[in-house]
Amino acid sequence: MKTRFVPVMILVSMVSWSSSVAQPCWRQFRGPSGSGIAPDAIALPARFDETKNLLWKCRMPFGHSSPCIWGDKVFVTGITGTELETLCVDRRNGEILWRATAWYEFIERVHRTNSPATPSPTCDGQRVYVFFGSSGLLCYDLEGKEVWSRVMRTPPNMYGTASSLVLANDLLVFCNDNERKSFLEAIDPATGKTVWRKDRPELKYNWTTPMLWKNNGVDELVLNGQGGLRAYLLKDGTERWSLPGLTDEPCVTPVSHGGLIYVTSYNMKTNTEVIGLPDWDVLVKELDKDADGELTLVEAKPNKSILSRADADGEGDHPLWGFHRFLDKDRNGKLTGSEWEKIVAWVDSFPQENAIMAVKPPDKDGDVAEILWKHERGVPEVPSPLYYLGRIYSVKNGGMITCLDAKTGQEKYRSRLEAGGPYYASLVAGDGKIFASSVRGVVTVFEAGDQLKILAKNDLNERISATPALLNGKVYVRTNKHLFAFGTVAGGAPDSIDGKP
Repeated sequence: MKTRFVPVMILVSMVSWSSSVAQPCWRQFRGPSGSGIAPDAIALPARFDETKNLLWKCRMPFGHSSPCIWGDKVFVTGITGTELETLCVDRRNGEILWRATAWYEFIERVHRTNSPATPSPTCDGQRVYVFFGSSGLLCYDLEGKEVWSRVMRTPPNMYGTASSLVLANDLLVFCNDNERKSFLEAIDPATGKTVWRKDRPELKYNWTTPMLWKNNGVDELVLNGQGGLRAYLLKDGTERWSLPGLTDEPCVTPVSHGGLIYVTSYNMKTNTEVIGLPDWDVLVKELDKDADGELTLVEAKPNKSILSRADADGEGDHPLWGFHRFLDKDRNGKLTGSEWEKIVAWVDSFPQENAIMAVKPPDKDGDVAEILWKHERGVPEVPSPLYYLGRIYSVKNGGMITCLDAKTGQEKYRSRLEAGGPYYASLVAGDGKIFASSVRGVVTVFEAGDQLKILAKNDLNERISATPALLNGKVYVRTNKHLFAFGTVAGGAPDSIDGKP
């Protein structure tokens, strides 16, 4: 019995291992290594919509998580009514194979541009892992059976959770920066137990995803956070180096190439494309109906914005009434010119960089990294930068594309796409093409190179906040209502690409 049992177990193990490394995959937010680059060289369609190159579409619950793909399965999360769900979709035909519901005590409050299902799932070919700010960490097998879960208190986060899980070698990595107690944790994927945990008590809000890379042969996790980058040893969480002075509201996940890290830092105060604070006299002239030189909350209500993200359709703008109580020092219900100075001082206190930059890690542990170059125009707030074919690309609100030489930071071009409005999805690339998705629902495809050459403008007529996935010659786009699969050949290319991380 024993001699027959062992070979069977070995065979099962070999089958499991083979299935986990030979499958095509886009296994996490922005795909392989978080790079945003397709893992194969199969041709991708430039033109697609409901009438062109549509393979299938599947009705989706509301959510901003990006598609996670392993083999013939696509995983996403969403919220249907009051149910937080993980869904598994058949990649061949768009049919929902299973959906699992997460327990929660209450749904976390999120910014109107966020969702309760924003962190993207990740998969290792045996299990799929998800995180909801409202409930915690969950692990399912590929058939939808819960393997383990970790119920967690909803982290106090002023915009709601957004950081995605990543698999780094044999560890599941989880960042939970929040107002109460921030930490970075490495978890055993099979059991859900903590391998190591690194507290980050001085840091608060964060909406970014950790990046795994090799720094001179050493596996490091690089994590953007409030005020700067930090790097940790993957094996035990030891902090190695840092780069302070970056944005205090980090949304961008860094990328790496050739020993350098590329990241952006957005500062509304110094960003030249932002419409800054108006003068008090201008506000009074516009809003002071009783001409007493002060502004009540009722008088402030018509104001739409005192700080505006240009070309973002008003999303993320700051109306005066939202600051009324903050500015009203004496609580008499009226704002004066002297009280207005409080917000002027607040905005002027922003010392952070506003730039796209290349970062070189230090030679010694504990030292500060070096900024090799920085570019201060076209800086995005939410979309992560893309390294592709020797260039750094970024997209910001209004559809502004910036292309820089990755080695020098020299600007190749800075041009507007034909699709404006807000941009939350990060750029992805493959087959010499780059895909930029606007919240207005337009996916613009342009050619990689030193000049902007637009190949197609694809209007899906639904909001897009999630980053697309590219795999086996197909483009997977998750909107606020559907998951679309586009490809030039029905059924797609053979699934023969080695998905080994």
